[in-house]
Amino acid sequence: MSQNPYAWRPTDLEAIRVTLRIPVSPASIAAINEEMAALERTYPDAIPAAKSHLDAIALLDNQPSPCLGLPTPAEPVLRKRTRKGAAGPVPAELPRRKLDVIEFATELLMEEVSEEFVTPTDPSAAAFAGLAQQRRHHVASLLLILPRLENWIHQPRNRGTFSGQMLRG
Repeated sequence: MSQNPYAWRPTDLEAIRVTLRIPVSPASIAAINEEMAALERTYPDAIPAAKSHLDAIALLDNQPSPCLGLPTPAEPVLRKRTRKGAAGPVPAELPRRKLDVIEFATELLMEEVSEEFVTPTDPSAAAFAGLAQQRRHHVASLLLILPRLENWIHQPRNRGTFSGQMLRG
């Protein structure tokens, strides 16, 4: 018995919720369910594409981390080291007290060391960035098919909990 390609699978609602990182609430589940039903009624030809995007995202999310099996990233490599004495010009009058001589001589020994490091390219970071880019592409394509769900995506906000408008009365 083959499954209808123009109908949603029983697991697609949860897959959409997880893929779009929509928080679990009765209202969000109802919104996803309504959007899926509306797509099934109005444009069922898009359902196979949406299911393929969900499958691709599930594969990307379930892949083992690209860092596993690869060597640990190399330590930063020293590219340039410069040394510079910290003492300025010799004063016109040299110190006469013992404490002043010690302080003056210590300043002569001090030096400023500047080191510049280069971090070698990390292949695991590039692989992770590629997977993240693929996931973003599939999510954007899924949001083109189910556009009303974009309002339900949970994104952390940088502002406070109050987001209303102040009115004077």
